Amino acid sequence: MEYREQSKEIMLQHFTWQQFLVAALILSLIWYMVVVPLFYRNELNDLLSGKRKQVAPSAPLPHEWDEEFEDEPFAEESLVGKSRLPEGVTRVSMDQFSFAPLVATTLDEDGSKDTQLGIVPDVLEELKRIFHILERDKAGKDEFISLFSLVSTKYGKIKGTSNERAINDYIRENVLFPISDQELDSLWV
Repeated sequence: MEYREQSKEIMLQHFTWQQFLVAALILSLIWYMVVVPLFYRNELNDLLSGKRKQVAPSAPLPHEWDEEFEDEPFAEESLVGKSRLPEGVTRVSMDQFSFAPLVATTLDEDGSKDTQLGIVPDVLEELKRIFHILERDKAGKDEFISLFSLVSTKYGKIKGTSNERAINDYIRENVLFPISDQELDSLWV
């Protein structure tokens, strides 16, 4: 067994890369000399005679159902028809396209958008902390009024707005004691 492996190694060592490449080139040429005349006879004759074959553009294959659609109104466009733009979208030329001028942001009835976007959530967070303190210490109405006075002085912009009523409803729902509308109105300084 060892002798065979050694003989293979010795045999392969006798070939050089140059000999291998020459042998591969000669075998490839013989292969193509057999395959090309056998399968590409017409093309080879045209090439050797100097004829250039004009390649005509291929026509679509005929279909049996083509005759059914000849009289359709959209036959020249496509089988599906003309595409339609989505609702609300129109095509305009470049001279019709422009941007609107800058407009100052409109103020809501409360005075500014700041009230809804920043102050109201902050007040609600403060109220949640107050309710947590009241529940933890088992405190009553007097402690709530003293804690809420800090919130009302800090967020006095809410007084007289539509958000004041929503916050008052939130307070009424979450306090552990009854509170009247007059007491809630008096809380806002």
